[in-house]
Amino acid sequence: MDRPDFKKISFSALRLMKHFIFLIPAVVAVLLYLLLPHSPEFTESVVSKWVFRSLSIPIGAITSLLPFSITEVLAVLAVPAVLFLAGLFIFKLIRSKKRIITAFKAGKITGWILSVALLLYMLLHGANFYRKPASELIGLDTSQKSAELLQELCTELAKRASSERQNLKENENGTAVLSQSLSKTLKMAGEGYKTLQKEYPFLWGAVGRAKPVRLSHWWSYTGITGMYFPFIVEANVNIDQPEFDIPATAAHEIAHTRGFAREDECNFFAFLSCLVSPSADYRYSGALMAYVYCSNALYAYDKDMWSAAYQHLSDGVKRDLAERSRYWKQFEGEIQKTADKVNDKFIQSQGDDDGVLSYDRVVELLLAYYEKEGLPG
Repeated sequence: MDRPDFKKISFSALRLMKHFIFLIPAVVAVLLYLLLPHSPEFTESVVSKWVFRSLSIPIGAITSLLPFSITEVLAVLAVPAVLFLAGLFIFKLIRSKKRIITAFKAGKITGWILSVALLLYMLLHGANFYRKPASELIGLDTSQKSAELLQELCTELAKRASSERQNLKENENGTAVLSQSLSKTLKMAGEGYKTLQKEYPFLWGAVGRAKPVRLSHWWSYTGITGMYFPFIVEANVNIDQPEFDIPATAAHEIAHTRGFAREDECNFFAFLSCLVSPSADYRYSGALMAYVYCSNALYAYDKDMWSAAYQHLSDGVKRDLAERSRYWKQFEGEIQKTADKVNDKFIQSQGDDDGVLSYDRVVELLLAYYEKEGLPG
């Protein structure tokens, strides 16, 4: 009986492994996805603090130099690019004498692209879902608070929003508009963070500019106001939404570039950065955003308490809220419902069981901060 030639077997195994080496980045990404949720200390001190920063800061510094949305350009070019590559593949496959080998090579190239993209996503965004919570980093008690405290916060936010709005311009319909150009406003998206990072160094980052999406009107059919594109560390903003909401959206997306993935935490940091911003546009937008979240929570609990806080809103703020409702109502439909479901499933896949409800968990952070520090600014 012949003995097996282990040298040949080993050589064949190595050759086979060589063909599938492109899977290594994807395997690393999957391991990070599975292991990091169990070690927030490691995620915070190693991945978010060092790996994420080492990659995101140089990338973000370069992409921020351009005033337009690179993400939008890539999205527009994606469809013709895919069609072109698909046509090129079919053409080569037809002309090839070794079609199986041609198909395998094309598959391997695609595999490399997807595998590396998956790893980059984890390092530039996905891993940040599993870092220490913001409440722990700042030292906030997010235990349940009284309805009276929530009403007090709503009242203070209503007063702050009404006060800041007096510094803003209005359009012919009596709703607030930006006091300076859109370009200058978006360039100021990181100004509030410069103040915050003196007390919270973990908020430091290289991206200070949010990017305008020119196809925003069509984007509004999804109900999405902003998007962080992690591969190029770019903060994108829907500029078709009411102007007074643009600054808070920009500040939210900048929070992602600072290494925070959870939506509730990005809303919270956006609020803090807006209220300490030198721009009245940002201060009003942040106060209004926080008021809406807290007001919705109070309304669900007690309508009379909500009504008492609502009385502190100025007529101008009430007109702005009406304009916001009017604007988004025109985009209601199946596209928005589908986008909400996709967004919900994506957030849940990152380990946040509340899905899109995590947007409302910002109220816990706002209450905890207010109880400890009062309103910033």
